[in-house]
Amino acid sequence: MLLLFGYLINQTNAQTTSASNNLVAQPIPDRTVSFSITDIGVSKPITWGLDLAWLDGNNVRRGIAFMGKERVKIIRSSFMPTNPLVGDSALQGDALTNTNKRLDIIANYMGPGTKIMLNDDNPTVHANFYQNPVNWTKLMKVTAKYHEKRGFNVVSIAPFNEPDNTGAGQGTVQDFVNINTEVKKDPYFNGKRLSGPNMLNNDVFFNWYNPMKSVVDEGNTHQLAGSFDNYALIFQTVRANGQMATNDELHNVMEAMVGVEYGLQTGIWWGTAELARGEFCKASDGVRLGYAEHRPYWTSASVYRGLDGKVQAFGGMSERQSATTTYRFISKDRDVYYDGYGPQREYTMLLPGGLVGSYSNGQTSAERVVNITWGADIQPVINGTYKLVNRKSGKVLQVSGGSASLGTNFIQNTYIGATYQQWNVTPLDPKSGGDFSYFKISNVNSGLSPDVLNFSLENGGSIIAYNYIGVNQQWYLEYASDGWFYIRSKYSNKCMEVANSSIVAGANIQQWDKIGSTNQQWRLLPVNAPIEFVAPTEPLSLTANNQSASVRLDWIASPETDVAGYTVFRSDSANGVYNTIARNVKSTSFVDNTSSAGKQYFYAIKAVDNSLNSSGYSNQVSSTVLNNKDLIVHLEFDNTTMDSTINLNHSAYYGTATYVDGKEGKAVSLNGTTSFVQLPPTIANSNEITIAAWVYWNGTTTGQRIFDFGNSSTEYMNLTPKVVLGGLRFAIKNGGTEQVLNAPALTTGKWSHVAVTLGTSGASMYVNGLQVATSTSITINPMNFKPVLNYIGRSQSTYPLFNGNIDDFRVYNYALSANEVAQISGTLSAIEDVVKKSSLTLSPIPVKDILHVNYTSETNNGLIALSVHDLNGKLLLTKKIDYISTIELNVSNLPSGVYFIKLITGKETIKKKFIINH
Repeated sequence: MLLLFGYLINQTNAQTTSASNNLVAQPIPDRTVSFSITDIGVSKPITWGLDLAWLDGNNVRRGIAFMGKERVKIIRSSFMPTNPLVGDSALQGDALTNTNKRLDIIANYMGPGTKIMLNDDNPTVHANFYQNPVNWTKLMKVTAKYHEKRGFNVVSIAPFNEPDNTGAGQGTVQDFVNINTEVKKDPYFNGKRLSGPNMLNNDVFFNWYNPMKSVVDEGNTHQLAGSFDNYALIFQTVRANGQMATNDELHNVMEAMVGVEYGLQTGIWWGTAELARGEFCKASDGVRLGYAEHRPYWTSASVYRGLDGKVQAFGGMSERQSATTTYRFISKDRDVYYDGYGPQREYTMLLPGGLVGSYSNGQTSAERVVNITWGADIQPVINGTYKLVNRKSGKVLQVSGGSASLGTNFIQNTYIGATYQQWNVTPLDPKSGGDFSYFKISNVNSGLSPDVLNFSLENGGSIIAYNYIGVNQQWYLEYASDGWFYIRSKYSNKCMEVANSSIVAGANIQQWDKIGSTNQQWRLLPVNAPIEFVAPTEPLSLTANNQSASVRLDWIASPETDVAGYTVFRSDSANGVYNTIARNVKSTSFVDNTSSAGKQYFYAIKAVDNSLNSSGYSNQVSSTVLNNKDLIVHLEFDNTTMDSTINLNHSAYYGTATYVDGKEGKAVSLNGTTSFVQLPPTIANSNEITIAAWVYWNGTTTGQRIFDFGNSSTEYMNLTPKVVLGGLRFAIKNGGTEQVLNAPALTTGKWSHVAVTLGTSGASMYVNGLQVATSTSITINPMNFKPVLNYIGRSQSTYPLFNGNIDDFRVYNYALSANEVAQISGTLSAIEDVVKKSSLTLSPIPVKDILHVNYTSETNNGLIALSVHDLNGKLLLTKKIDYISTIELNVSNLPSGVYFIKLITGKETIKKKFIINH
């Protein structure tokens, strides 16, 4: 053991992982939604409703199930100009029949006091009403009174519905004005909003609205054609006129998000509301944290925090006019989990559509909700083959008798390993059409899916096996806790459960309202995992070691053989709530490189077995990042993107990584069209910084980025080899004026060493160890905006990707001096003397257990970083020590083979190969 800052530390575990091990480079999105879960947010309340112009009571029932009855504030009903009135006071024919159907539905599912919005349901218009404002007004009044007689409250009424759909034959703009003028003469309509023009096409809205705005109280539109610009402008204009802004026929959550952003106050879902729409209604009771739109593509996305604190991301697109769009969601203030994926800052949502500018061609009307979570209990990621274990009985889901016949009931049974007891559970394809916030569940043996018998909406509806055809075979997984889920139907929103809470083999599987009982909860276990509920022993002897820019944790493994991995928890206080900062850790050591310098943290570990049982917490330890001046990231790109410092700030290559001969060893190659390297989100969180690299630029287009650290096109710091009408440029911006350093353009076709330093006295830029620009006027530092999106070869905006090679990429948490920059670039003459007067010897070779490392130098180089790598560059062991001549490394845990050892000091880097032979 070696002395490190006064503490005794054990040798680093060969398989040490960090928060960066699971970093995945995300694709370049079309739009970005940035949010902070701690933001105060923007309140955008809205009145939500359901529709009965489409006369189907199941639409109302389903909408209530997903929205919650308390959020259904209004129902759109209809009057029908198909049959003349009887004595100016009674309906007849289809008008009477369908009105009574609507009234019965409202009474059955909503009850007295329900607010009603009335408009024409677009049937053929009888001659008795056509261009006859007096009779049309009488029809509206009679129908409204039918609703009031049943105890409902008519609050809004519109003469026409989508009058620009000429096939409806309702009348002209002047007919609409004439009817509303007549309506205003009748005191009965006092207090009721006169609504219009309820257009299908946004682009003709103002042709109707402007002539009638003096005789309406509510501006109303749909979105089935027209431009995005006009759709947004409609709500802005109506609100500016002091009128109610309404869309009483929302076809997608996108229309709701955009509408709310620009002033929508009442939104009524056409058809029904499923998961994404229902969750958006709940979320909009809270506050909006982020929003983005793509007007040419007719899509939008947002992040909301509900009143219950739940944070969710939403995405959607026009039903008939959208083009494929990718949205990137960025958590600016902390790592989070997106439907269980994480911890990470970034998540990409694909919304598939048609061609730009096309109409009803290749449209999917895609919409989705994603849960954004953090804390001590995070849902598992689900995508694979599982057995579905009931929490109450411990038995599994299967088709009765293992049958492959359509219509066979589902039952629970003891698991025997049969394929008819195993299930493929996979997220719904975004192209499946409509809301894809669901899963497809199919039997491994038969391929059949769980289906609610006869599309039942009733409690007790049986679950049967059926061919996968759509909505009635789709399910969503609502996380309960501790690895358990509710499996809920896309059609009914009810839970799959064991009937009567039975624990008996053969008990029937049915659906029921969620009541939170254990017979409604299921674990999705890998097929080779045992069904048992005994938690493993907690890990022992957790220790924490402070490092310059991270905290290293070590512990003793749980003794059980079925431990699948460890979960790492962190809290801001000794008695505070834990947050999960890593899951599925396979090693017994972990580096937290997301911790902030100078802040005390408290850590604990849990063991998790193959059956998802979690142990109790280990002992709690505390640690504080030292914030000593140090090398934070060192990417040598010797056939790997891993960081060779003790902070393990590993990077990720987008695409398939390509390596070429570098300045020393290998370098990463970036092709200028598809490839870049993504870096961890916290590497630049310091007041001072130095970023340095060897760069081989191929030239071609201007504006390419050697690096770009930031959050958006208004928060960044970047280095460009050649800007338009200029040369090499470093730029930094924090929402205000960009601050820059300029120098001659970087030479193409050869290796150049570049470095940028930012300190308290300003910034400097170096090429090949020589200062080429400096300024004391640069006052912005990275901590002013805490960059999360950190790239090599990619910009925060639409500039071209870097074309060339990068080697020896370094980030320091302080501003290097000119002398130090010269040293790492190899241009200082003194470095040659240091190297010549230093030596690194290894013995014995080959080594079996203990490798003796002897380092001598005439100059005391202070702190030494020593690491062992495989031939692919993967970091296996690391130590950071004060200057010492002889070091012992225990390599007994490494398999036989060829490795190399690397020693880094403030003056030099030395590498040597060695062989292990057990």
